[in-house]
Amino acid sequence: MCKRDYTTEDFVLDPEFQKWVLSPDSASKNYWEGYLRENPVKQKDMMQARRLVLNMSRRAREVEEGRIEDTWNHIDQAVDKLQLEIQDKKVIPLDSSSTLRHFESRKSTGYQRSMQFYRLVGILVVAFTLSFLVNVFFPQPVPKIVEIPVVYEEHVAPPGVKSNLTLQDGSKVVLNSGSSLRYIKNFEAHQRVLELQGEAFFEVAKDVNRPFRVKTGAVTTTALGTSFNIKAFDKEPLAISLLTGRVLVQCDSILSQPVDLQKGEGVEIDLKKLGMKRVIFDRDRVLAWTKKTIVFDHSPMWEIKRVLENWYGVSIRFSNSPHPNLEVSGRFQDQTLKNVLEGLSYSARFEFTIEKDRVTLVFN
Repeated sequence: MCKRDYTTEDFVLDPEFQKWVLSPDSASKNYWEGYLRENPVKQKDMMQARRLVLNMSRRAREVEEGRIEDTWNHIDQAVDKLQLEIQDKKVIPLDSSSTLRHFESRKSTGYQRSMQFYRLVGILVVAFTLSFLVNVFFPQPVPKIVEIPVVYEEHVAPPGVKSNLTLQDGSKVVLNSGSSLRYIKNFEAHQRVLELQGEAFFEVAKDVNRPFRVKTGAVTTTALGTSFNIKAFDKEPLAISLLTGRVLVQCDSILSQPVDLQKGEGVEIDLKKLGMKRVIFDRDRVLAWTKKTIVFDHSPMWEIKRVLENWYGVSIRFSNSPHPNLEVSGRFQDQTLKNVLEGLSYSARFEFTIEKDRVTLVFN
């Protein structure tokens, strides 16, 4: 259930809400303050839920036997005192007839009212005492707190396969081969956070109340409604390319302030060298992989190896090391692995063999 639709009962059963009420920390404080700013109409339900959580956390107190006996003694003394006051109440008669008339007239009025009053007081005292004893000896059972586990969804595109996804919020994702995407099922009430390994193209559904954030290691890309591509493979510089809209790129280890990207801008981040630079990218080249097209533009052989392994689901081995400065360019649309290797072999000067899912390159 989305937390925007929470009722008082939902807040009481929410483990994160219980933690905030009973043992708050800075993280829970910031989370629920943000939730209240975005959902001010839930303040009354949250106040009531807080009182319930606090009451559930109290332990039932034990009362000593002597204290219970003293309470009953006080009740007996109070009742005896009331009876004595009624008996000692004096009436001074003027003569016998007046006394009789006075008694007759008061018998059904004043005296009756006094008896009703004291009877009412006695009933209230007994009722209060019984209520106290019931709560002491028969405390209400504390409901067991059930911890609701956080459920994640994960999508993996194995080598040789590309995946097209439509998320719960309507956003669309194309996941490249050898990549994975992980996020909390149905997202949280105040944000949409995804963890990406590899490469993906995002078309984000706009939701001003829930920013869309993609985490790739130490780098976070935030958008509200836009489309962008992120390439974040291991041992390679991270590249973010903004196709439409606007995004903020944050990397605490490199950037003191988020980088604000506009349409057509990109950023390349080298986490090893702690370097960052803005770039103007080629749209067709960035999105070529989504159209079954491989593009190499002065690419080193280690990058070509990674691309072909993910694209065709094979393992490539270099029989000998290529020249360290060797860079290769080429464009291949919906081609077989053999055709791609033949096209690259002329400029890279290597020979190759293909045995099922194993490829060997021998450089001249």
